[in-house]
Amino acid sequence: MIKPEVFFDDMAANLALWCDGGRDTGELARVADAAASQVMPVISALPSDVPMLWTWLEKTPARIYSRFYLPARGPRDVNVMSDLSARINATFKQGAHGAQIFMRAADLSDFADEIGAVRDDLFFNRELAVGIDIADVGPFEWNGVFDAIRRLRAEALVLVLTRDTGDKSDFVGRLYAAVGALADLKCDLHFVLGNNPARIEQAGRMVRAMRLDMAGGVRIFIHTGGGEL
Repeated sequence: MIKPEVFFDDMAANLALWCDGGRDTGELARVADAAASQVMPVISALPSDVPMLWTWLEKTPARIYSRFYLPARGPRDVNVMSDLSARINATFKQGAHGAQIFMRAADLSDFADEIGAVRDDLFFNRELAVGIDIADVGPFEWNGVFDAIRRLRAEALVLVLTRDTGDKSDFVGRLYAAVGALADLKCDLHFVLGNNPARIEQAGRMVRAMRLDMAGGVRIFIHTGGGEL
């Protein structure tokens, strides 16, 4: 894991922890200890890691989000959606406070349609976060994305930078278009930016500059891979 002090002091309260998969019990214990000692408000984990993390984090303020990935065009398949609902419900019983569901932006509207009938029961007293690749959304397509988020009544939208091409990246432009189209959207903004301090600063400053009212709900997930936190 990387050291939080590499980031700007004014972003410390917005950092959250992304627990990479494939960790043994000892490594998960270190992740839980890091989340507690650094007062990380949210930790994202694979469903298989939720029960063990809950054992260590139950008495801390940290909230665990179980992480799911919806296959392309998955919302159109009744069996896929039924299986997803069952797996989400199972992690809630094992201690997860919410679920992050990552999908193609093109499938977001279908997902909102298909899960609508069970959304309230499935997420009763739990949190729903929906993740998409920011590069999948054109500058004039955000209204459609946010319409689906409103229908889902998601607590958070997670914007992922799946591939960063450095100076050739149009991340700032895409983020500007996204934040500019937020209007009255009632959800938090979360980011997965690959532990890149420059991108983290850009995301934090963009939201504060354009939507200061939403800055407190920003969460930027730091990957736990390698080294010490």
